Amino acid sequence: MKTKATGDGRMGEYYAHSKDNELESSWQKLDTHLNNVADMAGDFASKFNSSEWGGVLGKLHDLGKYSDAFQQKIRGKNVFADHSTPGAKYAEILIREPRGAGRLLAYCIAGHHTGLPDGDSGDDDSCLIKRLGRCTSDYREFPIEISSLRPPRFLQKAAKLGERGNIGFSASFFIRMIYSCLVDADFLDTEAFIDPERASQRGKYPSLNELKPVLDTHLDALITNASQSEINKHRASILKECRASAEKEAGLFSLTVPTGGGKTLSSLAFAIDHALNHGMERVIYVIPYTSIIEQTAGIFKSIFGAHAILEHHSNIIIEKDAEDEELEENRRLSAENWDAPIIVTTNVQFFESFFANRSSKSRKLHNVARSVVILDEAQMLPVPFLRPTMAVIRELAENYGSTVVLCTATQPALTERADFKNGLSGVREMMSDPGGLERAFKRVDSENIGIIPDDDLIKRLKREEQALCVVNTKKHARLIFEGLGGDDGSFHLSAAMCPKHRRSVLGEIHNRLKEKRTCRVVSTQLVEAGVDLDFPVVFRSLAGMDSIIQAAGRCNREGKITKGGRLFVFESEESLPPGHLRQNAEITKLILNDYADDLLNTKIVENYFKELYWLKDASGKLDTKNILARLKNGLLKGDFPFKSIALDYNIIANAQETVIIPYDKEAKEHCSQLVRYIQLGWSPGGILRNLQPYTVQTYKKPLEALIQHGFITVVDERFFILSDLGRKEAYDDRFGLNPEIRDFIAAENLMY
Repeated sequence: MKTKATGDGRMGEYYAHSKDNELESSWQKLDTHLNNVADMAGDFASKFNSSEWGGVLGKLHDLGKYSDAFQQKIRGKNVFADHSTPGAKYAEILIREPRGAGRLLAYCIAGHHTGLPDGDSGDDDSCLIKRLGRCTSDYREFPIEISSLRPPRFLQKAAKLGERGNIGFSASFFIRMIYSCLVDADFLDTEAFIDPERASQRGKYPSLNELKPVLDTHLDALITNASQSEINKHRASILKECRASAEKEAGLFSLTVPTGGGKTLSSLAFAIDHALNHGMERVIYVIPYTSIIEQTAGIFKSIFGAHAILEHHSNIIIEKDAEDEELEENRRLSAENWDAPIIVTTNVQFFESFFANRSSKSRKLHNVARSVVILDEAQMLPVPFLRPTMAVIRELAENYGSTVVLCTATQPALTERADFKNGLSGVREMMSDPGGLERAFKRVDSENIGIIPDDDLIKRLKREEQALCVVNTKKHARLIFEGLGGDDGSFHLSAAMCPKHRRSVLGEIHNRLKEKRTCRVVSTQLVEAGVDLDFPVVFRSLAGMDSIIQAAGRCNREGKITKGGRLFVFESEESLPPGHLRQNAEITKLILNDYADDLLNTKIVENYFKELYWLKDASGKLDTKNILARLKNGLLKGDFPFKSIALDYNIIANAQETVIIPYDKEAKEHCSQLVRYIQLGWSPGGILRNLQPYTVQTYKKPLEALIQHGFITVVDERFFILSDLGRKEAYDDRFGLNPEIRDFIAAENLMY
């Protein structure tokens, strides 16, 4: 690498990073940094046969640091230095083969600090076209050795994909993946120089090779100690078929196992065996609900120990912990780039990362390549974004060496067929006889009882000693519960109650069920996933068929009622609010008219999803933000709207705010600590983690109502704590945040 002649004839060095109050002799030389990042990014990209792309990005990303302005800045001068644009311009102008390669690289280099930009967004000066048009110094006097760039895998497969492929999406996906390689390598090398102690804490996880014998021992013990019941024989058979499937070629799989079939551990056994058979490094569990995540992560931790599992979702605040500082630090570092062997995360965290543009969310993407991805409860994939979400699944399996498993008791009909073009193809079912398993695990008799007034529903509930009633809105749950009279055998559950409150109620419910005492529960749909309840009778208000199946999973869950539990699907006299909930319920009603005798068979579920996806696809509601078309059109001009799409792909459409509930003495103490820490300017991370069991999510409108009524104390404009008055007036010990406030009972605010 060239050196630079100073004005007095001395030769000076070019530096990439400096440390405060240290001599230049200890600073990181620029050529060292570029070579380190090139090597690391190339290694990351080798997982999808693109090592030379990663290497070129590493060489070019900080080309702008070969400037007088940046070298003055690094020495403390207050000057402007754009060090990203020169490398992007260099790539765009000089890298011509394969066609368009320079533009693909330019996106990554230009955005390696500020995020992937839009290609051409008119007045936005941060878009790539405007950036490439900036006047910068000519850095070609610093020759960068560029190895030949092979066409990326998506181009090699373009002919094979034919009309089914979206080359625009594939190109944008490739940009995201090589961008991930660059930004992670850049961050890691900078960290190693600036903070070597922190860098040394990374990667302290056991390998999958080390975890496999631990799982094998655990599974052997389960099988040995299990009774020789028919159900346990079927569970053993499911495990055996999953492990046999692990030998098959990587790609797309489905695992259709009824509730109670042991799919969590069987899918884990498949994932680890399959990963080791194919040289993969990690297993990623993607789950729709945080309640299920905590349950699944808890199972995995009980087998392998907490040190082997990274749990990454919105309810986890990873902060140093005095009890196990090294473990917490390792988790926090791994959450940045997912270098752990087993990761448990949410649909939101996983899929939104593939449409994000910020480097912080993109760093982990390259570690998804050549991984086993288990999509648990696959029927919960986000319908408004189903098409782009399926495109991510397809890309990972076809171009990035990953295996993706659609794991559920109710397969959502995502495969390609005449009425669902561009569905997933080549999906292999692990179970040889899913229908036989459905019959073997049948524990519930079902009946559609049609429209029923609330008074009649309440009478039917009162005739049952133990029953669960699941309804669609918080308002309806409150009305039915009040109709039961509020005796000591009746309980209410909804997301308006903080987790600590719900756990307390659930604990009492479990005790009553175990002791065979009177127990009638009215709940919103939050009880349908990740909540281990077992009722002899369940009533479910008409909803999407997937929700009805989930409700049935709370009925005779352990199969102890020999004649079977009873599920009653009913329709309330009060119509559902407009939107997806009503449409899903209407489709279910149409389907159920043809299946009066058995509402839970797989044919109904299959027909439900076919009808749902056909209707929404015909009206463009499987890609509500037109993401795929925008990327397809952008290919022709190399104009990919990365920044715009990052704003548009939001699985949870309406952002919610967190209200902290001082529910008990412990919560009050944590709230006082939070206020004190903010006043002192200290980081509140650890306190926020302690407060997680005392939070309720709510939308902006009801939050404003709470503030207006004086029920909320606002701390630092970002923390909302229920005041003493609010705890007395706005939080009901039966219902949670008080629904009597007028703004709370607007239809759009009553959903789970």
